[in-house]
Amino acid sequence: MTLFPFRLLALASAAVLLLAPAGHAQIGGDPDALPELAGLQVEPLPENTFRTEAGLVVEAVPRGGALYEVRGRSEAFEEPQALELAALVAAATGFGADIEEPVLEFLQRAVPELAGAGPSAVGIDHFRLTLEVSGEAAPFELSFALSLAEVPPAAFPEARHAKGPADAPIVVREFSDFQCPACRRFNLEVMPQLEAALLSRGDVRIEYHHFPLMGSFPNSFRAAEAAECVADANAADDGAFWTYQRALYVEQPEWGRLGDPDERFVQIAAQEGLEVDDVARCLAEGRHEQSVLEAYQAAMALQLRGTPSIFVGGFQIQNFGDLNAYQRAIGYLEAFGAVERAAGESD
Repeated sequence: MTLFPFRLLALASAAVLLLAPAGHAQIGGDPDALPELAGLQVEPLPENTFRTEAGLVVEAVPRGGALYEVRGRSEAFEEPQALELAALVAAATGFGADIEEPVLEFLQRAVPELAGAGPSAVGIDHFRLTLEVSGEAAPFELSFALSLAEVPPAAFPEARHAKGPADAPIVVREFSDFQCPACRRFNLEVMPQLEAALLSRGDVRIEYHHFPLMGSFPNSFRAAEAAECVADANAADDGAFWTYQRALYVEQPEWGRLGDPDERFVQIAAQEGLEVDDVARCLAEGRHEQSVLEAYQAAMALQLRGTPSIFVGGFQIQNFGDLNAYQRAIGYLEAFGAVERAAGESD
């Protein structure tokens, strides 16, 4: 899959991210309202499809009664079609007029470059625009699809540690590194707010997944092993892992500087009143080296490139400190029928 940046977009990881605040996205809203919000005059066609004045054939794909994806095609993609597609992207993402011009400039430049390259994708915040261009010369044929970037549930690894009901339909997944400063900030400042807001719903589970970035943080892998060793030593205490996890983040600036942190890891567990008799032996024997390595490999298979990486359902949160982003992701799950809307909530 090919990636092309454009003005106001910055290349990041495996996608191109628009660094601007989102408005009300039509994806997740009323499928029938899309043409009007995009300012387009259209001819209705069967099966949620319409044709624009310039000849774009567009399908507004619903799921659970809400707009889930916008896809379409043009047999001759030129300036009028590019203008309409830019307007559709602006309306569907909720970024509005702020991105129409940069999207148009991107299309003008990239479409000839993409001819014959197969499906090519750019990310616009938490949305993904996929283009496929064919033809040897202008006007080219173009197929496009715009949707939320979503990871299927089956692609996520099983969690060793979670809070909330095992069968909760809403799953918040954290992929973190114990030595990462941003992960420390997330767990000490943001996570308490999330737990207070979400766990009380009764339909949310919060999972912790190890993602030690050994190249950046040399003690992170060992810290993940220590957390698993402490969990084993306190198997009868469901909260032991979480107590130790928080303590590791609190003490991160101190143990992160050590050349050999094993003794300090044991001391931190003891300070928290946890059982430590077998922890040093567990670390020395490397009992959890393989499980932590497998957790790292699972995160890499998701093409994660940084920590913390946070998902609500299959939707990745781009700004982990934006509490509204979590509610917005839950709103998508509710709109698409993946979960029931909580009692007392309104659209």
